[in-house]
Amino acid sequence: MPSSSIKTHGIWALALIASFFLGNRWQERSQAQPSAPTSSARPQPANSPRSSNSSTQTSSGPTRSNRERVGPAGGGLEELLDLTPASAANLEALTLEALRDPSQVKRRLAFSRLLSQLTPENAAAIRDQLVAAGAGGSEWRDFNYAWGAIAGEAAFNNSLTADKKNLESLISGWAATDPAGAINMLGKLPPELADQRTQLENGIVAGLADRDRDEATRYVTSLLEGGREDAGRLMETVANEVLRKGGPEEASAWAATIENPALKGTAMSEVAERYVREDPVAAAGWIEQFAKEEFATGAVARVGRSWAEREPLAAVNWLDQLPEGPGQKAGLNSAFGDWEDKDPVAAGQYLLSMPDSPKRDSAISGFANGIFQLAIFILGLLLFLLLFLLLVLAFGLLLGFVFVLVLGRHLFFMLLLFLGGGPATLASPGRFISQTAGRVAQCQGEKDWQ
Repeated sequence: MPSSSIKTHGIWALALIASFFLGNRWQERSQAQPSAPTSSARPQPANSPRSSNSSTQTSSGPTRSNRERVGPAGGGLEELLDLTPASAANLEALTLEALRDPSQVKRRLAFSRLLSQLTPENAAAIRDQLVAAGAGGSEWRDFNYAWGAIAGEAAFNNSLTADKKNLESLISGWAATDPAGAINMLGKLPPELADQRTQLENGIVAGLADRDRDEATRYVTSLLEGGREDAGRLMETVANEVLRKGGPEEASAWAATIENPALKGTAMSEVAERYVREDPVAAAGWIEQFAKEEFATGAVARVGRSWAEREPLAAVNWLDQLPEGPGQKAGLNSAFGDWEDKDPVAAGQYLLSMPDSPKRDSAISGFANGIFQLAIFILGLLLFLLLFLLLVLAFGLLLGFVFVLVLGRHLFFMLLLFLGGGPATLASPGRFISQTAGRVAQCQGEKDWQ
């Protein structure tokens, strides 16, 4: 074997041996200096109380020091939530904390604690404290609702001598706990509150919806029968509360039980708007059983329109197979209006494939309305651009006119200098003009003499 090859293999062998000893040395040092504990305390046996406590804290969650770091700088979460104790002696301090503490979380918690201490006896005093502390609209709404719920007619009568702007919230809380008493109050309103009857009825509907949806439905129906023209809007309030509590499925079942057709249609439309956003297929399956009915026209149209915003072909196919009626026509009209915005070519091709029928006419009407709205938008945009250009042009002409005036003035002064008037002429050009005119007259007289 050549000597160069022996040297090469020898160098590689020495390198391997050196790496082996260096690796063993590094491992021994790593084991002698564990990374987890950094204190100089002696290691504890696995079964010692200290070791057990330490392992328990590690596995169960953050320690107190870790929790304190959750809060803002300079204080932890415990300090953030360190509220004034709720007691009769601390209500004023709790009120100030609820309205003026820098932390919004602490303010909300303090106000909730303040309302939890509200009683018929201390409500008027707390109200005075809220006035002094500068309570806002949301605080007054919640306070009056709670006051009406616990004190009813006494709270209502007490508020008549003070600020009446929150009577709607107050009677809403009253209706949530004592519907008969709140409704009876409307029959004995003082004359100065006659113009607030509509607002108070709105508050009663909101309170009844919080308490019992069927009771709220009956009350809205009675208002409609009594001549209340916007009873449908009140039914929307009830429908939204039912949706909040039970979701679209429960709300859809409730809407189907309403007897008055007009209110039933309003409730169904409100439920359909929410239902189709969450599950368009389920919403379509629910409303299609009422597609022939006049009261379901708005609900079918809302399902078709909202579904067409995401899946226009699926929505149109569903509407196309519905029984002919006002709901199908309204749905196709609204769906094609949205489809035309997204894909007018596909929408037009679908229209061409439909046979002549009333539903095709409704679809064409929706398609045309979409194009018309687009044309109006484009025309409005063009008019805006034209007006903008005219304003720019007018502004440019004005600047040009001012520039010409300024430049003409400077040229006139330069002409005065050129004619030999000197710098003094610039100070009084009128004098120079009069002198020049005199010279011209003098020259003319000399010419005449000659």
